This record gives sequence, structure tokens and C-alpha cells, in this order.
Amino acid sequence: MRSRKIIAMVMTFLMMLSLLPSLVFASAVPSGELGGKLKIKGTAAVGSELSADYTKVTPEGLSDDYVSFSWSRKTGDQLTEVGTEKTYKLTTDDLGNKIQLKITGKSELGVTGELKANTVEIVATPEEAPQETTEDPDAAAAQDTAAEDSAAEDIQQAEDAQPAEDTQDEVIDIGGEPEASADEMQPAENQTAADTTDTSDSAADSADAAQPADTATDDSVIDIGTEDYLEIPEEGQSNDASEADNAQDAQAPEEVSYAAEAAADTASEDGTAVVDFGTVDAGFTQEESNSIAKTVTIKNIGTGTLNFNEISPEHFMVQDINEPLAAGEQTSVWIMPRAGVEAGEYKDTITYTTEEGTEVSFNADMVVAAADDQTPAEEPTTDPTPTEEPSADNQIPTEEPAEPTPEVPSEPEVQNDPKIEAADETITDNTVNLGEFTVDADTAPTPVKLKNSGTGTVKLAVQTDKDFVTAAFASEEIELPADGSTTAALSITPNDTSETGDFEDTVTVVNAETGDTLLALKVSYSVKETPAPELTADPSKVEFDSKEVGYTEAPVAATVTLENTGNVKLTNLTVSISGSEFTLGNLPVAELDSSQTASFTVAPAVGLAAGSYSQNISIKADQITEIVIPVSFTVTEAAVKLTAVSKPADITLANGVEKSAEGLQLPSTVKITTTAGDMNASVAWDVNGCAYNQNSAEAQKFSVNGTVTLPDGVTNPDNLNLIVSVNVSVSRGPIVSDASKNTITGISSDGSYTTETKITFTAVGAGTDIENPIKGDVRYLPLNWEVLESRSWDKAPYSATFRMGKSGNYTLTVTYNQQKFDGSNWVNTGTQDTKQVNFTVAAAPNQTLTPAADKSDANQKNAVKTGDNTPILPFVIILVIAVVLIAGILVYRNKKK
Repeated sequence: MRSRKIIAMVMTFLMMLSLLPSLVFASAVPSGELGGKLKIKGTAAVGSELSADYTKVTPEGLSDDYVSFSWSRKTGDQLTEVGTEKTYKLTTDDLGNKIQLKITGKSELGVTGELKANTVEIVATPEEAPQETTEDPDAAAAQDTAAEDSAAEDIQQAEDAQPAEDTQDEVIDIGGEPEASADEMQPAENQTAADTTDTSDSAADSADAAQPADTATDDSVIDIGTEDYLEIPEEGQSNDASEADNAQDAQAPEEVSYAAEAAADTASEDGTAVVDFGTVDAGFTQEESNSIAKTVTIKNIGTGTLNFNEISPEHFMVQDINEPLAAGEQTSVWIMPRAGVEAGEYKDTITYTTEEGTEVSFNADMVVAAADDQTPAEEPTTDPTPTEEPSADNQIPTEEPAEPTPEVPSEPEVQNDPKIEAADETITDNTVNLGEFTVDADTAPTPVKLKNSGTGTVKLAVQTDKDFVTAAFASEEIELPADGSTTAALSITPNDTSETGDFEDTVTVVNAETGDTLLALKVSYSVKETPAPELTADPSKVEFDSKEVGYTEAPVAATVTLENTGNVKLTNLTVSISGSEFTLGNLPVAELDSSQTASFTVAPAVGLAAGSYSQNISIKADQITEIVIPVSFTVTEAAVKLTAVSKPADITLANGVEKSAEGLQLPSTVKITTTAGDMNASVAWDVNGCAYNQNSAEAQKFSVNGTVTLPDGVTNPDNLNLIVSVNVSVSRGPIVSDASKNTITGISSDGSYTTETKITFTAVGAGTDIENPIKGDVRYLPLNWEVLESRSWDKAPYSATFRMGKSGNYTLTVTYNQQKFDGSNWVNTGTQDTKQVNFTVAAAPNQTLTPAADKSDANQKNAVKTGDNTPILPFVIILVIAVVLIAGILVYRNKKK
């Protein structure tokens, strides 16, 4: 008996093992809100390609397909979007800036929220780039720890949460039985093997409990393709008890505090962290500053997360804290002197501020020594080598003293008294005129030769007074001997020609060794505007009002004003016109200075025949090209005058015609009377403004107003009224609705639906809005609708809400009955019309459902394919072995009996 129990347990184990693929090997699809730490892959150098790194991003399994991208160039606090693709290639415009990546979850794929990450500053070449592309790796590591703790807490909360009991009052499930999820099939950790056995009733209860809570409170949702064809919960079921329990479990939020502290190698007496750089030499480069950079540790000692603002101290460069700093976390930031700081002693307080109003400070001290303050290094003193005295046995013979050399008298010293003067005869009174230039003209240096007519050689240097000019010798060190024949070339060049005016400067030649002034040159030049002749005419064209043929008085002459808007004088100014149809007045001047004006007149001639006349006025001067002013005048034929407008005849119609000029049979023209006889004039009817109601069942009488447009050549000098009115009478007629106007709203073939989507649609029948029907009216009334199964309406509204339990392609079909009014009731005519909408349902995120493919697959017997790629053959073999063993045991027992 014991052996039979053991064999039964072994068989049970083997059968459970063979079912594992359908229970535990389900492919995971990422869903939920983005969290964790986003990083950027690539090298922070121009020409490199950047992409997103999801190593520390939640939910797990996230890839490029589940998010959208936004790459932005970060210049200070300003962001400029530069790309929306999965990758971004760095350009020269990014040099010296940072790149920010923002990813946003695609809610239609089950991922929500967004994450951001910044790169470090972009450099020119990959060799200069740091190993870490994402900014502030210390803060990122701290954030990763917080994200992992948060993820663990979320997992624990998810395990403790129980789904709300389904209280839906009318849920219709059509299309198959749901498959149990892997979580429902797993036994609890503290359950025994016997406890894992469940009845069909308890399994059904578990499946019901697994329904999402948000779908349990909708009383009008029809679930199609789930467990049963019709399932209506018992009355009185609700989520009130569950909501009350959740309210009791809610705890009051803890008070959050914000505080931070800074720590460095040293601290002041009051405990403030101090970073002391000691003494640095003036003129240090940024590379030299990098070599003496120090670090400061910032720690969050509060209970809330801190978000730091960017800072930029005046004398120091400090690393920004770009990532949030969670409670208890700390990060290290670097600080270094800013290149270009002037000599002096600096004791600055560096303060970080946060968006929460918290401040954390530390002191930065340094002394920048000027070049003159540097103490030269002492030259080492070399001790003289002691002279070895000769021993008594080794005496060096003494040489005879040499005869004294007669002293040669030295030459008398030459007194150094240089005298520098201009060697060019064209320069008098030490005045140099560089000439006249136009605005923004290129300038060339003017050479000035200098000679030394004094005594002694002198080194020359040059300086200017106002920096209007640049003066320089051919070389930095130049010596000029006192022979008078050797000259030194001094080049003088204007510095700026962007503005007009006269400029003067003093160029001083000094002794480079003593600083004494040797020569002062007065330098001058002038800048004039670039010649730009321009002449404008106002008006630029002349158009005269028309006159009727036989006119005896010409139109009033037009005045044309010419203005010299250039900067040079215009000469030989002339005005002319070809033809005799127009006459010109005289131009009073032949020259115009800048900003000066002159005027002339032009008028048509008298007695011109009917027709259109046009000529060109030509204006010329020596400094400009020809200016042309077109002149036009029209002489019209004798006008035809309006004397009367006829009223249109009354119109009688059957009711129900279209509310338009054509439907109401309004005439397109009306008869008018003129001095040239009767004519037809077009009329525009104000149909929208009339009182006609197309859907009214009553007889109607109304009028329609119209505006008459006179034919060409017809005038209305007496201002006769051009508004006409026509009386219209209509009687009620039957309305026959068109089946093509039957529609289905609320659902479309290109809509996005999942197995969790509640789809609500409405069937609209043509003619169902007819009020006060009369005999002969025809309408279409929605009868029933079908998706896998047919359902009927018995009254309005003709709407329904459903949800598909399986993914796949489906068709919604609505049937309409044609009805005709017999004078007292609507009667079915036996004619029907159908409308269809094809739509697709996808599996909802985090939900394992068997896709229904399309309707053509509904009757196939093949096994449904899931997202599990686990090899099934080994488990099939185990199952076969288990069946063979059970069969063997049964045969053995029968033989034994």
C-alpha cells in the first residue's frame, strides 16, 4: 500500500512538471511608469553618436520601441531641441554645451512617464572626452540605490495588494473560456502539495477576483470573448466594503524636512567647510587650474529629496548638482579657480540653493600673486674649492715676475644724446595725415621713416594716446644709430573706419630703455560715407479717375515730388514723357543736394476719345539710372442709367424641398429697365436668412430677399433700391429617408483597442429625427447588432458598450428596419439595411490572452500560439513516460488479481 502511494506521488509530480511551460514560462513585456536612472551611451565628442542606456531603467525589458525621444542642446538654462530619433550624432554646434535626452513612455504600449539625462560638456575630439558620458556619475549611483529601494517597495506592495471584487451588474462574456494566468497556478510558499489541489468552483472564483478593479464598477460594459456567454452578478454586490477597508488602512503622511551640509578637508571655527587653494600665480591657465581642483562633499541630512539649482560663482568654477539628492545620500563636487582672475586675496562663500528653499555653503580661499610679487629663487652659493698647499718635499719653483705692461690711455666716453626726427621731407611740424577713407574701407599702413640726428645708438619703442591708430616698427627690438643715414620705418594704420568723422591721435616714440620721449607725431585721418546716389519719387505711379466721353475739363493735375535720398549731389536732372495725351509741368531745378526735394505736375489732355491711355514719365540724372513713373487715364463711353427694377413673381412648391436657391426654384435674374431698354440683371438670394423650415409638417409662407447686380455699363445715378423680394408658398410632402445615411458612430476601423478597452458605439438610423410624420414618410430604425453574437434593441437609445476578451480582427454589424408612416403608425416594410465596421483588438499590456487572429481562424482546431518560446518536447516526453508508467501499473495490478 505504501508503494502505491509513492508511485502515485511520483506520477503526480511528473504530470505537474510537464505542465510547467504553460504556467511559468511566459514572456515578459515591459509596462508601468518609467523609473530608475537613465544614462547616455556614446562618447561626448563631436562626430560621435549617442543613444539611450536602459541598464538601470525600470520597468525591466525596456527598449527603444516603447519610448519616444527628444534630444536637446543645453546652453546654460536654455534647451533647444535638435533631434527626435533613437540616436543623435554630435555636431560642431554642440561643442562646449551639454546634450539632454528625454524619453517619454508610449502609453499605447503600456509604458508611461518620462526620464531625463544630461551629458557632460561636449569636447572636440574623443581623446579629450571623459570616460563617463552621462553627467554626475556619483549622483547617478546614489539615485540608482534609491530607485532599487523604491522598486523593492513597489514589488512588496504589489504582492500585498488584493484585486477588488468584481461588482459589474451586466457583464456579457462571449467567445471562449479564459486561460488561467501563471500567478493563479502557482501554489503559495507555505502550501503543501495537497493544498495545491483546487476545485473548479474555487478556480472560477479566483479568475473572477483577478479582474482589474477599474472594470468592476461599470454596469453597462459587455465583455465579449471571456469565460461565459452570460454572467450577471448577484444583486447587492459592491466595492463599498473594500473601499472602507482601504480608507482605514491609509496613514497620515509624515512631515518632510529639507536640510543639507557640506564637508571639506578643513573647516573654520564655526564649522563651515573651507577649501584653501593657497597662493597661485597670476595668469594661470584653465589647464593649470584643473590640476589643483579640489572636492567638496554635499550630504542630504533631511528627510525629503533635494533638487539643486545651477550656480556660477565669480572667481571659482564649481560643478553643478544636476540629479536629485535623496534623503541620507551624498555626492562629491569639484571646485577650481577660474582662469583670468586678477591678482588679489579672495575669500568667497560658495552657496548651493535648492528648489525646496534649502541652502548649503562652504568657503573657498586663495591668493593670486602678481608677477612683480614673485620672489626670485636664490642662486646657489658655490663654496670655493680649497687650494691644496704643496708639501715640503714637492715645492713648486717660483717663476720670475713678468715685466709690467704699460697702461694704454682709454678713449673718452661718447655722450649718449639721441635725437629722433622724421626723415621724410613731406612731414612738417611732426604732423602725419593718413588720408581720407570711406566707411568700412580696407586700410593699409602708412610708413614714416625716422632718423637719429643726435649722438649714441638708441633702442626705440612706440605708443599711442587714443588708440585711433596702430603704430609699430618692423621688429619688436629696433636700434637706430646716430649716423643720420640709417632710418627706421614706423608703420601707422587707422584702427576703425566703421563711423564717419575726423580722427586725431598722438604717436609717441620713446627710448625703450629709459622711457624718455624722443618724438611725438600728430596723426590724423577722416572717414567719409561711401558714395550712394539715390532718388525717390512720390507717388511711384499716377492713376487718374475716368471721364465720360465728351468731357470738357481735365482731371486735377497730380503732383510728383522727387527727393535726393542718397549722400551725393545729383546733377543734370531732367523729366520727360512721350506722347501728347499727358502734359508735364516744369521741374524748377536741375541739381539736387542730399535730402533736397523738387516737384513737378502731370495731367491728362482735354477732349480725348473713349479708350485707355498710359505713358511713362522718365527721370534721369548723371549719378543714377533712369526712374520710370507710369501714368494712366481712361475715357469711358456714355453711361446707361437704371430707371426701374421689376419684382419677381410668387412661387408655390411642395414642402420638403432642399433649402437652397435651386430647391426653392428662385430665379437667377430679374428684369430691369434702363435708358437703353429692358435688361436682365443677376440676383443673389439670401436663402439662409429666410424663414423656411425644411422639416416642418405645416404649410409655410415666407419671402426671400435678394441683391441685384447691375450689368456692366449700367449706372444707378438715382440710387434706386437694388434689394428685391419674392414670396414663396410650400405645402408639406412625404420625406423618404435614404439608407445611405444610416451610420455607426463611436467605433472606427482605424481605432486603437485592447482587451481592456470599453468600446461604446451608437447606431443612427436615417429619418429617425422626423418630427410630426405624415403619411408616406420613410425612416430606418436600428434593430440589432452583432459581434460574434447577435443582440437586439427594443427602444432608444440605440447604443451599446462592449469589451473583447481576446485579441484579433472583428466585425460589428448593425441591422436597420425600413418603416413607412401609414398616417397613424410606423409600419415595417420588410426591407432591411446593414452597416458594418471592421476593427482590431490587441492584447492589453501585462495580460496574457490567446489572440483570436481574425474571424477566418475562429473554427480552426490548431493550438493557439502564445509568446512563450520554451521548448515543449522534453515535457511532452515526460508526460508520455508518466502515462506509460500509469498504464503499466494498471496492467500489473490486473494480472496480480
